[in-house]
Amino acid sequence: MKKHESDQSKKSSSRKRKFGRTNPNHRFYMGLLKTETEEYLKHNKERLLKEEPEIYYQMINRKLPKKYQEKPTVQITPVNAFVPPQSELSKEELDAQMAREAEERRIKEEATREKKRKDKLEEERIQRNNAAALRESKYIGWTDAHTQGRWRSIHSEEYQQKMGKKDRGYY
Repeated sequence: MKKHESDQSKKSSSRKRKFGRTNPNHRFYMGLLKTETEEYLKHNKERLLKEEPEIYYQMINRKLPKKYQEKPTVQITPVNAFVPPQSELSKEELDAQMAREAEERRIKEEATREKKRKDKLEEERIQRNNAAALRESKYIGWTDAHTQGRWRSIHSEEYQQKMGKKDRGYY
């Protein structure tokens, strides 16, 4: 008896153990899929080719032939078919039109340059503000209205003694 390739024993072809067949693997399922696909295609090949050739060629795992690929819908015209309107203008009109286009282009470039400059100034302002906030972060913090904190009145006795100011005595 010829051994099945998934049988466990590889040494002797006389052994008839079927351990490998108890646990179907990927190859087993792919084989079943292939037989089902072939059976389906045997009966429906002509219909699929007529109606949906993309699906048929996907099922047989091949690239779609060119005769079934859709043609581009863009109309391709010869090079000399279109005469640009500029060639119909006289030299003076053409020069005037080119000057107008150059002026419009210059205005657009100037506007974009101005916008970039404003954006750069805004970005520099934000960076300066962030740097100032980092630099002065030791002074900035949450406060509590009910505690004194680090603030000391210049009129307090403690401050007057520290600064060495004499108490005038009157009042």
